[in-house]
Amino acid sequence: MVLHTPRYLQRITGKNRLKGYDLGSTLVTMKFNGMRLQTILIFVLMAGLLMSCSQASRQQDRNLEFRFNRGQDYFENGKYYKAIEEFKFVVLNNPGGEMADDAQLYLADSHFEVGEYVVAASEYRRLMRRYPESPLVEQAQYKLGMCFVELSPHYQLDQDYTRQAITTLQNFLEQYPNSKYSDKITRQIQTLRNKLAHKSYSNGHLYFILDQYDSALIYYNNLLDQYYDTEWANQARLERAKCLIELGRQEEALAQVEELLTRSPNQDIRVEARRLRDELRKQVGVAMQGETGQ
Repeated sequence: MVLHTPRYLQRITGKNRLKGYDLGSTLVTMKFNGMRLQTILIFVLMAGLLMSCSQASRQQDRNLEFRFNRGQDYFENGKYYKAIEEFKFVVLNNPGGEMADDAQLYLADSHFEVGEYVVAASEYRRLMRRYPESPLVEQAQYKLGMCFVELSPHYQLDQDYTRQAITTLQNFLEQYPNSKYSDKITRQIQTLRNKLAHKSYSNGHLYFILDQYDSALIYYNNLLDQYYDTEWANQARLERAKCLIELGRQEEALAQVEELLTRSPNQDIRVEARRLRDELRKQVGVAMQGETGQ
């Protein structure tokens, strides 16, 4: 590549050229040296910038670790609202870091401990969604179910949270059949099913005492279809038989009572069921004799 000296420099060099001195070449050399100096300065600035970024990154890591450890201390000492602030800081400032899933679980647990179950459920879901490969997902899914357990209200109220709890815990058992939480979850599901059975029985019993036997049968049948193994099932079977008697369906009532007695009911229910059975056998027997005589 040939470098050309500009015209105004050619005029100067023509008039002022000295022996052994070429002004054009000197300027080109100075320009080259300037470019090299500029390159060196850029390199130095970039190196300094990288070092500065590296130092800032290390400082941020130390700060995050400090905030995480302080959050742990707050959590272990029952200062959950302060713990929430620390773990929220870690999660927001380093969502992809090594401590992120731990901080997310602590954040959810802190909300759980102060009774903020709806918020806690959202935070557990966030851990499961953001860190699906984390070993903490099992614990998060279990605690998600426990949030709905805590939100499950008295049996007379709406039971949406109760159903959500059952579904979430059943899904957990399917995904983690050998979990250390399995036995506890199985017992919890049965408790929740008893609550739903109680609600269904309560609705049926209300119609029963109002002499609306067809409506009562709807709730009793629903209970026996879905919650046949709960503690309210035998009481529902007994009152179902009584509804059938009132509706003139003695043979169905007798079959219900005899089936009830095979299920080892408690003493009060067993005594009442035997009384009904004996009466129904007589009624059904008399009716069959009448039909035979005709």
